[in-house]
Amino acid sequence: MSVSDGTAVPRLDFELSAACDHRCAHCYNVWGAEPGDAQQYSVQDQLRTGALKRLMTKGITQSGCTHVTITGGEPLLAVGALDLIAHAASLVPSVTLITNGSHVTDAVARRLAEIGVGWVQLTLLSADRELHDRLKGAVCFDDTVRAAVALRQAGVGVQVCYVAMRENAGHLESVMELCHVLGVQQLSYNRMSPTGGAIHHIERLMPSVEDIEADLAVADRLGRAWNIAVGTAMPIPPCLVRYERTPWVRFGSCSTGSSSPNLVVDVMGNVRSCNLSTGVLGNLARDDWDTIMASSYPATFVRSVPEMCRGCAFERSCQGGCKESGFATFGDHAHPEPLLWAALRHGET
Repeated sequence: MSVSDGTAVPRLDFELSAACDHRCAHCYNVWGAEPGDAQQYSVQDQLRTGALKRLMTKGITQSGCTHVTITGGEPLLAVGALDLIAHAASLVPSVTLITNGSHVTDAVARRLAEIGVGWVQLTLLSADRELHDRLKGAVCFDDTVRAAVALRQAGVGVQVCYVAMRENAGHLESVMELCHVLGVQQLSYNRMSPTGGAIHHIERLMPSVEDIEADLAVADRLGRAWNIAVGTAMPIPPCLVRYERTPWVRFGSCSTGSSSPNLVVDVMGNVRSCNLSTGVLGNLARDDWDTIMASSYPATFVRSVPEMCRGCAFERSCQGGCKESGFATFGDHAHPEPLLWAALRHGET
């Protein structure tokens, strides 16, 4: 079966493993939710390498996607990870790997280059080793820097992910300086958007709107000066910041229900509406793509917006920010998500 009319998507994310050897308090993996949380997602009966290959082939062929992002957990902990990444690269013209960097040796970097991986995303939370490692819950700063160097030497593009939190406020400038030194040309700015176990660390880690505005000013100034492309992966509601003040920054919005959804295929074959969601559209191991795309979840999700957002000029494009974070935290997609809720409580919007 090939892709059906109206069901093609440009990108699929494949989660190769639910395991990870870092312990980030801000981690959005939905299987990190605790008993009693609104989000409940149990990862069990993970597919083996051969089954995952077949799943990739089916998903890519039937969806018509042209880009695959490999993620996890930590994908390089999966059995046969490089073989799986090579298989994805044989099916689509563009592959990105998201990894914590601790398993990217010189040999792995060379293999990723041979496979044809275009970009590898690594996380840098601070140029201060101690703070970075504390926020990551692992001794990994040096690993990340070494991985960036190895990948660049092998000819693989490196993108840095910076997660903005209260505890690393003001550190983006030093991270961008390190990116410049390392030759990194892309930075993904992710303000903390808690799902999974991260909802239990909101008070400690959630950045303020003021923190985010200061970061965006830095990103605009240094991105322009050093030609580092900057984009926001987690949506930032335009009622909180003025996009036009930082034209260098490319602002993203929630893709669920759009013509370019960020659909995720996990280690059980479930197709979810995004990495932060427990909303299952179907199971690729048993369902065909047109059946999965007929799920009512995206349409229901789009209709669920906070009351305060109804009638706003940005209602359809913004959707109220990260509503999966609103559901994870408050049990309701229509509840203002944590960043927006905190801003309301503090009179910042």
